[in-house]
Amino acid sequence: MSGKKIKFEFPHVFALMFILTILMAALTWVVPAGEFTRVKQGAITKVVAGSFHFVKSQPQGFWQIFEAVSKGWQQSAAIIFMVFFVGGAITTLEKTGSLRVGLAKVVKNLKGKELTAVAIVMTIMSIGGATGVFANPVVALIPIGLMLSKALGYDEVVGFGMIYLGAYAGFNVGWGNVFTVGIAHDIAQLPMFSGMGVRVFFHIANLILTFGFLAMYIKRIKADPTQSLTYNGEKVKEEIDATKHKEEEESLSLRQSLCLVIALVSFAAIIYGSINLKWSFNEYSVVFIMMAVFSGIIGGLGVSGTAEAFVKGCGTMVYAAFVVGMARAISVVMIDGKIMDTLVYWMSAPISLVGPVLGANLMLLANIVINFFIPSGSGQAVTVMPIMVPIADLTGITRQVATQAFQFGDGFTNCIIPTSGTLMGCLGIAKISYEKYVGWFTKFLVLQLVLSAVAITVLQIMKWGPA
Repeated sequence: MSGKKIKFEFPHVFALMFILTILMAALTWVVPAGEFTRVKQGAITKVVAGSFHFVKSQPQGFWQIFEAVSKGWQQSAAIIFMVFFVGGAITTLEKTGSLRVGLAKVVKNLKGKELTAVAIVMTIMSIGGATGVFANPVVALIPIGLMLSKALGYDEVVGFGMIYLGAYAGFNVGWGNVFTVGIAHDIAQLPMFSGMGVRVFFHIANLILTFGFLAMYIKRIKADPTQSLTYNGEKVKEEIDATKHKEEEESLSLRQSLCLVIALVSFAAIIYGSINLKWSFNEYSVVFIMMAVFSGIIGGLGVSGTAEAFVKGCGTMVYAAFVVGMARAISVVMIDGKIMDTLVYWMSAPISLVGPVLGANLMLLANIVINFFIPSGSGQAVTVMPIMVPIADLTGITRQVATQAFQFGDGFTNCIIPTSGTLMGCLGIAKISYEKYVGWFTKFLVLQLVLSAVAITVLQIMKWGPA
């Protein structure tokens, strides 16, 4: 025995996801298959309360594990292609020089007010998140955050934080999100978006906490750049400094100005389409293709130059695209193996055996765990709320508190679960290691969850209503 310690190494994110896929496949051999009865009511598919029943097992074997990876890619094709097109559009725009020069001017105007700029961007994103606008669409806006962050002298984590963490500071406690609270209220038969005042308070508090968390990170990397999660040597700092000096001497040409207008119109279209036209990934992809074509031609790259820049940009997004597809494979195995509903049913059962305060906290805990298996907010709402509502009625938990337990449980863990294609896609675009991100973010997540439990406890003691 040499006595040499074996150092644990966190697996590569693809390896981690494949291991989780294998684990879920193994569970299909021991967990009984089961289903809830679901009915279509308008645009909403609802789970019928008390309808859980066991069905014939569908164990997932060797072939099905690898098939799940293929299916995951197929089922995530819309977001995967959008990720590619985001890279193509941004690289094409960069080739015109418009982003470099334009951001230099922004930085010049914000000199000495960098934290204010971060706070403003996060606030805007959080309002979009709270209203359900910025959930999946946040993937398309990550490149903007990265470019702004670099221009301000910060790293990729700050760019990611401004956009993704900003949006989810609102989404995770969303007071006006039809896809989460809206569906939950409909199923619970509560007035739509009732209790908004309390949820707006949670939104403000969570935004302040999230900004403070990111501001602490900014302070740390400014004092010591090697503390950056994406630090890879002095070369990065030298490149940023050199770029700044170069940009200060340049002015926007007419072509470059028009390219920036195209970019602004494109992102405005994404926001407008998300709010008013119910756009999804397919429509976002169209916008990015158009952005690339028009900015490349108008920016003077020519037909071949535009095509070359676009293809090169798509290539930079291979990692991010792979992450999205692999994340989906985990859910595919659970659904095909028919164990997802069983796991949800089992986790919800103990809640009916305890008092209202403890029961409300168990609802929170159950939703935290369930979110790993069902990362979709709307999907989790239609699955758990028909179960939680009758349990709430039987145990004295108010339906409003049950709704909030779902909202907190579904919300906060969105920012860390590897089954979330949106999170993994954003990390992939930002080129942030999932391992390092988890190590950095976990402490803050624990704080959020502890405060959530405190809030749920207080709200239940107050018998927060209606109902």
